[in-house]
Amino acid sequence: MALKGFDEGYFLYYEDVDICTRLWRSGRSLVVCPQVSVVHAAQRASRRNLRFMKWHLASMARYFLRHWGRLPNTRLVP
Repeated sequence: MALKGFDEGYFLYYEDVDICTRLWRSGRSLVVCPQVSVVHAAQRASRRNLRFMKWHLASMARYFLRHWGRLPNTRLVP
């Protein structure tokens, strides 16, 4: 099953969660690697800026309506 990349319907938020969920639902494995970290350049701007908050909430609603709140199972890599 082809995932067709990131869903462009998400704007700034939840596109990574969506693609992980679609990977999981297609039968692929997800792996968590605690040695890797990513820092988002907006630095939680949605807490201070209403425009970012709107985008965040819209993406969150899109995700939960599309996937009914289900999150993928992951396994931890030492």
